[in-house]
Amino acid sequence: MYIPGWDIALSVFSRVLGVGCHLDQVDSSQMSAVFNLDEGTLVKIFSYLPIRDLVRASQVCKLWNRLSYDRLLWKIVDLKYFYRSLIDPITFQTQAFTRFAGKVNCLDLSGFTLTEETLGALATYCKELRVLKLKSVKFATLSNGAFTGNRGQNEIMFPSSLEYLDIRFSHGNPRVYMAIADQLSNVRWLGLCDPFFRAVSANGGLEKTIDSMKHLEKLDLSHCVLLKDRHLMGFARCSNLEVLSVRKCSFLTGSFVEHFLESCAELKTLILDGISLDDETLQRITWRYSSLKHLELGWCPLVTPTGLKTALPRIARIQTLEYLGLCAIGSGKALNDEILLDLGASLSYWRIRRLQSLNVSRSRSLTQLGVNEFNKICPFIELLDTTDCPAIYSCHSTLCSEAFDSFQDDKTSKFTTTPGVELFRQRNGSISTTQFARSKYTLETPL
Repeated sequence: MYIPGWDIALSVFSRVLGVGCHLDQVDSSQMSAVFNLDEGTLVKIFSYLPIRDLVRASQVCKLWNRLSYDRLLWKIVDLKYFYRSLIDPITFQTQAFTRFAGKVNCLDLSGFTLTEETLGALATYCKELRVLKLKSVKFATLSNGAFTGNRGQNEIMFPSSLEYLDIRFSHGNPRVYMAIADQLSNVRWLGLCDPFFRAVSANGGLEKTIDSMKHLEKLDLSHCVLLKDRHLMGFARCSNLEVLSVRKCSFLTGSFVEHFLESCAELKTLILDGISLDDETLQRITWRYSSLKHLELGWCPLVTPTGLKTALPRIARIQTLEYLGLCAIGSGKALNDEILLDLGASLSYWRIRRLQSLNVSRSRSLTQLGVNEFNKICPFIELLDTTDCPAIYSCHSTLCSEAFDSFQDDKTSKFTTTPGVELFRQRNGSISTTQFARSKYTLETPL
């Protein structure tokens, strides 16, 4: 829908918001046209501005200053690029909270250093906050003149109504993690880190914390290198769990998998890549209780052809499976032509037709002949990713581009390696993994 004066408005905005520009540099007739726009149109224009430009717009006049504080403009606030300019707690509170306190619904403070008083201010003033991203933050100790609200001097406050919380790769004050553990009853999406488990386990409160997570649906524990199977078992009591990611948790052996499949009937995505899963543990998993849609087993270095040969026919019986990741499994040595064809035979025998994507990239033992035979057995698989398999011809760049473009609209196309085409190495990551990372089942693009 065309808005009268829209083109002129954009022209004036581009000049006013430019660095070093002033109102006296803008033509008076154009300026008059902008100020004749109704408030709803101005707010709509403001909604497209990044935070830095929105702050500049607020300094133009009293009208723009008032409109720039509109609740609709401050529901989602991304401050991760301002962590240097807002590093001082006092500056952060005076500059940030005066603008979005009481309005913000989603706040990203990734990379910040947060004091106890800053967290207390968040808990006190941001009552509408539901999504809080604290990835790679440092939790500092209590500073002078700390904010404690209505609580005692020694008690740390933390937002209590969060539905999404990401504290992956964070570190610092253990008391903050204890405060976080007390406020997870409403959380549906959760990303945790090693310092959290260290602090909560040291006080014997991990089981109580897990029991409070009645609404938990998606749990990301990626790169928790100190996490062990006995700690993870408790999360199987979260009956609503749909997604579990333990990527690169090198101390995990996989002994928890069967228990999760039995207890979590809603589990749809299981990401196990990079854990210490060996043949014995893999062969003990029956998968008979599974209703998984996405299963990632890539980069598990201890799996051998023996274990994989036993496991894949069982996995092939999962009626709901849509994506299976075997990238570089067994350091790229576990998957060969014989095992791939056994998988294809099992899929055909059990008439599994929902599997759309199979990632076998970085498999050193696969050959072009084996891939061609697999395609004949399983023509229903829409995406077979053989990126960086040394014995297989790679796709021409045009075909790769077409495959990537097809995923922009959540569509898939037949993508396999073709004999006789020019050798080409795609170095931007495997295509099926890229598709999976964009899906609604991962935490990388939350809510």
